[in-house]
Amino acid sequence: MNRRIFRTVIFLAIIATLTVVFTACPKDTTAPSIYFYEKDGKTISKHGGDTTLLLYTKYEDPGWYVEDNASLSADIQVTSDIETALTTEKKDASHMGQIKKTGEYVVTYTATDEAGNVGTATRKITCKNVSDIYTGRYYMKRDAILSGLGMELCRDTAYYSNVTASPTVAGRLRFSKVACHTHNGQKVSFKVDADMFSSTLSPRDMSAQIGYLGGLNGDKESVRYEGLTYDKAVDTMRFEYVYLKIPTQSYTAYTEGDAAVNDYTVRIQGRMDGQVPKSKIVYNENGVMLYILLELSLTVDNQSIQNYVEKYYLE
Repeated sequence: MNRRIFRTVIFLAIIATLTVVFTACPKDTTAPSIYFYEKDGKTISKHGGDTTLLLYTKYEDPGWYVEDNASLSADIQVTSDIETALTTEKKDASHMGQIKKTGEYVVTYTATDEAGNVGTATRKITCKNVSDIYTGRYYMKRDAILSGLGMELCRDTAYYSNVTASPTVAGRLRFSKVACHTHNGQKVSFKVDADMFSSTLSPRDMSAQIGYLGGLNGDKESVRYEGLTYDKAVDTMRFEYVYLKIPTQSYTAYTEGDAAVNDYTVRIQGRMDGQVPKSKIVYNENGVMLYILLELSLTVDNQSIQNYVEKYYLE
């Protein structure tokens, strides 16, 4: 056989073989997998765990690891919707980029390999208020309250009150039922806001965003738990911020059915011992909370009560 013809036949055979081989190779249809680094920056998991942040802190993404059956990790494009998912509003320059509302947020990550296959994974981020540890259903029992003239203004009573944490103000608690009493045959009560306060650490002025939890480096807008995890912040702050500062508040009374009694309001103010609130969270010697004490000055139905005391016991 002519040598030139032989070489041509061999070349064509090789081309045919390669064509068969490449034709037989399956197309890449496998999407890349995304794994999340945990807070330590080393451990990876498929779901990224439940990352818990404190109100008015920034989320620092620990990062991710991606792998694919065909593409190299470096050749896989990864994007996320973190900027929109966390809804970090820019109302105050002091808190730009921080999460400003408690709740659960889901960040979606998308990975695209060289073949165009798309894989997704989600990381759940929970934002909590440091005052969450005091939320729950409380029981309150109170003796009758007399005016300065000996008139009975509030009869003895017992009731339950739900205590919740503010979704937008760090360290704030709301008492859903305070000063429950009878007015014109109806049992009425009031809602009261109270802010966690430290006699040694809290700044003199209150922040609209973080209450009295600021003061780090002399800045009332720089929160004390900056850089701490949720558990660490709770452990280090709960015995320091034991007081509850209750600024002057006016509320419309609510009946048992939560319908406003529009012609009946009360003026409420937390009592002070100098610069220190008398209202506080009381612990025993073992660090177990016993009750929450509210000491208030009230003006109810044009009658002044200067020493109104309630104790709330967690159910």
